[in-house]
Amino acid sequence: MAEGAREMPESVSRAIGDPEGLRLLSNLVSIAPTNLEDPARGRWEKPNYLRASERIARAARDFGLATRIYDPLVAGDLSIDLHGQPRPNVLIDLDVGAPRTTLVLAHYDVVPVPLEQRARWKSPPFTLTARADGRIYGRGSNDDLGSGVVASLLALKRLVDVPDLPANVRLLVCCDEETGGEGGIEAIKEHDARLPSNSPERILSAEVVLIPDGSPHATAGSSGVGFLDATFERPVPLGETLAYGEALVGLHALAREWRSSLTSPDWPDHQAPEPIITGRATVTRLDFGPAARDATRLTLLQAHAESDAANQIPQSVTLVFDGPGAQRAGLAAALSPLLPPGFRLEPAGASSVPIPEGTLALALIGESGHGGYPHQARNPVPVALQILASAGKRGLVALSTPAPSSFTVDLRLPPEMELAAGLDAALGQVRAWAAEHAPTAQIVAPPGRCRSGYSLAPTHPAAVRLERMLQEVLGVEGVFGEYGGTDASAFRDLRTPGGEPMPALVFGSMDREAHIHEAEESAEPRLLGAISEVIYRYVRAR
Repeated sequence: MAEGAREMPESVSRAIGDPEGLRLLSNLVSIAPTNLEDPARGRWEKPNYLRASERIARAARDFGLATRIYDPLVAGDLSIDLHGQPRPNVLIDLDVGAPRTTLVLAHYDVVPVPLEQRARWKSPPFTLTARADGRIYGRGSNDDLGSGVVASLLALKRLVDVPDLPANVRLLVCCDEETGGEGGIEAIKEHDARLPSNSPERILSAEVVLIPDGSPHATAGSSGVGFLDATFERPVPLGETLAYGEALVGLHALAREWRSSLTSPDWPDHQAPEPIITGRATVTRLDFGPAARDATRLTLLQAHAESDAANQIPQSVTLVFDGPGAQRAGLAAALSPLLPPGFRLEPAGASSVPIPEGTLALALIGESGHGGYPHQARNPVPVALQILASAGKRGLVALSTPAPSSFTVDLRLPPEMELAAGLDAALGQVRAWAAEHAPTAQIVAPPGRCRSGYSLAPTHPAAVRLERMLQEVLGVEGVFGEYGGTDASAFRDLRTPGGEPMPALVFGSMDREAHIHEAEESAEPRLLGAISEVIYRYVRAR
């Protein structure tokens, strides 16, 4: 086992189907290939990409598969700035000389574990841990080291020994999926776009794409995504920051008007607001401050949403106040009646912002979750904006205190919607508000962190075939749309070698107990084995 890993019960290895797969998953969780991009603060942190890609490539070679690395930074053929960060993507081939190819797409990057979240893990997040409930816990155990990387590799390991295989298989294990795919699948698309359509050097050449990066049912449509960064040209008073934040929260009402024809897998028993997929807009990050300290009046020194990923709804927002002692002492009691049900205020615990001595630090606590699934969380960011604005109107907190501030909005589009249409509408609404109310407010949608959705007819033969196999292996039925955005959207405009639109199908082991992006992320070993079996059967089928 890798350093930091724990011995696993034999039952876990049997459920996954291969002890080598379990060892690989344990190694990769311990490597912690986290992916953090924070353009507003100039943070581009991907510290363990090289180690993770090398470990995956070594496992593939040990399984008898041809392997190479494509890194756009090394190749030097990408038009966008990669900030000097290596972006290795692992290309793994099982070439049997068949007339057609099945592409399998997974990603090895994982969302970070913010400081606030660590206290809510019952075991170390970067140590794969088996528990009495039969699940294995760790960051990436499901998304996507387990569901995608390991399940796919184990399927290919079995396929190596299949005689007369009807299709070649290319497994791409990419980076950057959690932040829009710019150094991963989007870089590979740009590489291919420079080549003739019939060039053997094209990487994305296949009749169908399988993407084991979803829940355990067939998915024929994946939401588009755009990460919007909102700032001011200079420090502004707290009141102006709160008003801008409310305008950004208002994007959700606009996005909910965008509607898909695809059915939601979360309806009706998993909090989905409607039977179909709609647009969503979620303010996932808020930062205000640090402001100058003021002992004469109660002021907000800092507000920070405790999340390290744009696609992660935080559990809490840390609020740091300064001012006269008596006012600080009574503030929590004054603010608590302003909270809606499901939220609470308590003394702040671990935070990624420094808390000066002699200040009051409160945590506004909701329920965290994946940014693409706001109906499954209680987002404390809009509530923080509301109670601070109410406190200001009541004279409890000064609204005139200036400080730098910024927000991030996780914008999701229905699978059928063009990215430009969604961005134009969202950015247009915010900029129109800013022109009237806050001329120094800015909002951008970095192209490398935005992508359209993907939609395939649920009756497409490839989708019907996948549904049949998921029925056989897992007993699940139906073809759905999907809330969160996946790399399926990268195939929106691509064609098969025969000139047909390339079908991209999402499925995976991310069941409702997986808690991806959240504390206590986990995988059911039996599901990991089942997803591997589905890939194996799909490639073998004639």
